[in-house]
This record gives sequence, C-alpha cells and structure tokens, in this order.
Amino acid sequence: MGKRYVIEKALNNNILQIRDGETEKLFIGRGIGFGKKPGELFEKNSVVDKVFVIEDDKNQNNFKQIFRGDGPEFVDFCEELILLIARSFHEELHETIHISLIDHISCTLRRLKLGEQIVNPFLSEIEALYDQEFQIAGEVCRRIEERYDVSMPEGEVGFIALHIHSARYNGELKNALRSNRICNRVITLLENEIGRRLDKKSIDCVRFMVHLRYVIERMVRQEKIENELTDVIIFKYKDSYELVLKIKVLLERELKTKNISREELAYLTMHVERLRKMQGR
Repeated sequence: MGKRYVIEKALNNNILQIRDGETEKLFIGRGIGFGKKPGELFEKNSVVDKVFVIEDDKNQNNFKQIFRGDGPEFVDFCEELILLIARSFHEELHETIHISLIDHISCTLRRLKLGEQIVNPFLSEIEALYDQEFQIAGEVCRRIEERYDVSMPEGEVGFIALHIHSARYNGELKNALRSNRICNRVITLLENEIGRRLDKKSIDCVRFMVHLRYVIERMVRQEKIENELTDVIIFKYKDSYELVLKIKVLLERELKTKNISREELAYLTMHVERLRKMQGR
C-alpha cells in the first residue's frame, strides 16, 4: 500500500491537486483524476502507470496558468510527450519540464501559425553534445506534426533536446544554453585560426565538443583531472597547444574563472591536433 493524499480537486481526468499535510502538490498521470472528488483519498503506488509530481509553489502556479491558457486537451497531449521522454530514459525528470517544455511547444505552434521562421544557430552543437536527447526530441517533433498537421523545423528538434537535457540534469536550461554558446564560439575560433570550416558531424569534431562540454562542467565545479603525459603532449604538439591557449582565454572569459589546469589543456591539445590533421586531409 502506497502513501495516501487528500484530494483538493481534480483539474481534469489526468491532473489532481492534492494536500500533503500542510503542503499542496500537483499530481499528473494518465486517468488519475477520473471520477475523483474533493476530500477523497488518492493512493500513489506502483499500480498507477506513472505519476509526475510538481511540488514547488511557483512551478504549480505557472503550470496552472498554462493549463488555463492553453487548455486541458493541449496540456494532456504534452504530458503524453513528457511521459514518452521519461520512459525513454527510465529516469525521473525535473518538475520544471512540465512548464518549460509545454510553454515552449505552445509558443512554437503559435509562431508556426503566424508563418514565422524558427532558426537554431546551435543545432550542430546540440546534436553532438546531446545525442540521446536529440533522438528523442525528433520523435517528439514527429508526434507534434501528426497531432497538429504542422511541419516542425529542424531547429526545433535542437530546442526540445535542450529542454529534455535540462530536465534530466537539475532543470537549469541556462546551463545547457551556456555550454552550447561556448562550444559554438570555440568552434568559430578554431575555424578562424585553421582557415577552414570544421565538419561538426565528423567523429573527431563530435568527440572534441563532448570533451569540451565536460571541461566546462569541471571548470564550473572547480574539479581537477590528472594527465601524466601533460609535458610530453604540450612539447610534441606545440602548434595545437598555442591554439588551445587561445581557447583557454575564451573559456576563462566566458566562465569568469581562471581555474583551468595544464592537464586539462593537454587533453584539449590532443583533440585540437586531431582536428588540425583532419583539416589537412
């Protein structure tokens, strides 16, 4: 037997507003509100297919506002998409996805109806950095197209992938956006220095961008790594190391920190060396 909660009201067949002691929460799940009345008890257990919970007061208010503005049918459809995402990764998603993704899809459909162009300047970086999220976002877009008879721009796959990634890791979309922006600027810097365009879908470039993403995360968390071959790498690949020093300046400026180590720079040097050789072929 699972924990029981007092129902305050059912927003529709799939959304319950409940009381947990002194705290109000929103429960979202397929059919959980059907026939439910205020004052009844709701038991959250493993029998229920999947129940999402929104606990933060601000998130609850924002969700209710979206529910009133976009309507229960649209919200229910979006919740099916969120269920698809959760099942695909077999993990819990941050509750902000119930606001950020639904609001994003709503805005996108309005923009498409008005004939506005939707461009994503970071599409290649997003596909490289968040491959799993990108694949699921593609399926989300296909379902939106089927439901609303629209053609989702390719850039939308990238935007939705960012929302998915954010929901998987602490709900902070701004962190993912920051990483994409920095990666894009680093790639531009390298292209200017090398004098050629980089193939962002090549295995070497994808590996570099993924590694750079983790470099950014380690710099933010002030984590250090070890590299016993640091001096050897820097000596052997002097030209690539000179490029990496320029990347270092960019990273420190963007992240407002100067804690990137020589060991970290050595790993970046190896990646840059491969990219330079790729461009030479």
